[in-house]
Amino acid sequence: MMLLGLAPVLAQGQTNSVIEKMRRERAEMQEQLARQEKILTTTESDIKSQVSNLNIITAKLKERTKILDKTRSEIRELDRESSRLEKEIKQLEKEHEQCRERYADACRFYQHQNASFNPLTFILATESFREMSRRARYVSEYSGQLREMADEISLKKDTLEDRKAQIELVRQEKVELQKVQQKNEEEARKEEKQQQSLVNQLKNKRTSLKKEITAQQKKMDALSKEIDRQIQLAIKEEQAKNKGKEQPQEDIKLSGNFESNKGRLPIPITGQYLVVGEYGVQNVAGMKDVKQNNLGIDIQGQEGAQAKAVFDGTVSSIFQQGKGQIGVLIRHGSYISVYCNLSETRLKKGDKVKTGDIVGNVQISEEGTPILHFQLHKESTRLNPSDWLRR
Repeated sequence: MMLLGLAPVLAQGQTNSVIEKMRRERAEMQEQLARQEKILTTTESDIKSQVSNLNIITAKLKERTKILDKTRSEIRELDRESSRLEKEIKQLEKEHEQCRERYADACRFYQHQNASFNPLTFILATESFREMSRRARYVSEYSGQLREMADEISLKKDTLEDRKAQIELVRQEKVELQKVQQKNEEEARKEEKQQQSLVNQLKNKRTSLKKEITAQQKKMDALSKEIDRQIQLAIKEEQAKNKGKEQPQEDIKLSGNFESNKGRLPIPITGQYLVVGEYGVQNVAGMKDVKQNNLGIDIQGQEGAQAKAVFDGTVSSIFQQGKGQIGVLIRHGSYISVYCNLSETRLKKGDKVKTGDIVGNVQISEEGTPILHFQLHKESTRLNPSDWLRR
């Protein structure tokens, strides 16, 4: 009987937790998408600007696709929950009817017995006190069983009503999800048209586009080469400092803490942002023969955007990229985060930083947008920042 009493609470908690989790995750994704909508494309029509616009539209479409995939997954999950509740309702209806039938049979039997004898007479019609007690207990137990059966019917009814309320909640949530899905599908179609329009424009300038991509790749390769050089210098300096010594416990602890936060590190830029350049070899959208190799990620922010530290650490290097741009390396034990395309920084080598501390101002590009280039290394090994950041 106790288990029956808890059943409605457990079912309600299970269904509500499923829906609350969906709403929370969906709200986070929608909030991120809303922030990204504030990252505007340029109205310029030169190759650089068009490539920049294509990267922005492609990044927005990618995030929109994530939401659509998530929504479809949630609808399937709600369908499974609805199916589970429907099966439970059918079983409960069957059990409820069986309880009612058993109770009706018991009541009819009890009424039939009362017609032929008086329970008090039945109890007193014995000379033995022990027999009298046994008969009194029998009458009491039989009455108690009737009460328990009535309670069981009531509990089954309450449980049944709870499941029906839960399945209605699931159906309402599905309707809301379908509305969200429809809206995002409409927006995705608009973004796909924008993307295709830009691709068509760039295809007509394929020769100029390839020259621009080649020039960008050359700059990116030169930057990565300099970052590698700075990291090697930082590693040699650290090795010289610790020569003949064991690795400091502080570094070991910092490395462990950094690793335990994989996938949860904050985005290294303030304000609204959009990842417009992913790690690794990527095709320019719509053009299989035009590729770029990015050894980090590029994060576009808004005017006034600043780079911020992803974790506690020590500034191990500050270097010039060229054209007044600054790069900063921060060591987190055996891990190193790299912040490039800064216009200025107030940090200096050896400074201690905390998670979220400002590293420097992000420089405005020639297209008029602040884009932070961010890399992550474990000593000399490059890592994919997207695996480590909370996105």
